[in-house]
Amino acid sequence: MTQTSNRTPARSIGGGWSEIVMQAGSIRIAAVAVLCFAAPMLFSSLSCLASFVILLLSVTSTATAGDFRSGLSAYNRGDYITAFRDWCPLAEHGDAAAQAGLGFLFHKGLGVIQDDSEAATWFEKAAAQNQAEAQLLLGTLYFFGKGVQQNYPMAFAWCEIAQSNGQSDALECRDAALEHMTSAETRQSFRFVTEWLGRHSGPNP
Repeated sequence: MTQTSNRTPARSIGGGWSEIVMQAGSIRIAAVAVLCFAAPMLFSSLSCLASFVILLLSVTSTATAGDFRSGLSAYNRGDYITAFRDWCPLAEHGDAAAQAGLGFLFHKGLGVIQDDSEAATWFEKAAAQNQAEAQLLLGTLYFFGKGVQQNYPMAFAWCEIAQSNGQSDALECRDAALEHMTSAETRQSFRFVTEWLGRHSGPNP
């Protein structure tokens, strides 16, 4: 695998992530992150979007599960460069969990140079596979215009989709985006959400 310049591992920057709970032969990963953007107009009671779950998935005995767990173990011990190296080939072969993980690494600058544009790319790939936490984070990036052009209808749409997939944390961002939208934009967003959910009615990866 050849890495582009914006994927070159950098020295790890601090940050904590996850807890692993073994349940009936599967792994449930609860990954908690903090996004603090300077956007006081977003929430009436908060100056940043704080402490929400970014990954919640069940990894069963698939061919790639061991490699993903290896990357997660590396992340847990603060070896973000190894986590990146373990997840990158999985992500490039379409693994939604690894894609969301890479997006988080790029968003926070953990083991790689911080790059919200690259984060948005990976969140979008995972979101397209119905990965709810990636959908939430992608919607948040659209709201703030971080790594993507600011787009309230898209922020609303992705957060609404994430909420439909069980991410209750998406409600605040969704409702904040709605306050900035025209009636026409709202109708357009609801149409996008309805059509998207109609095409992706299966279980989350």
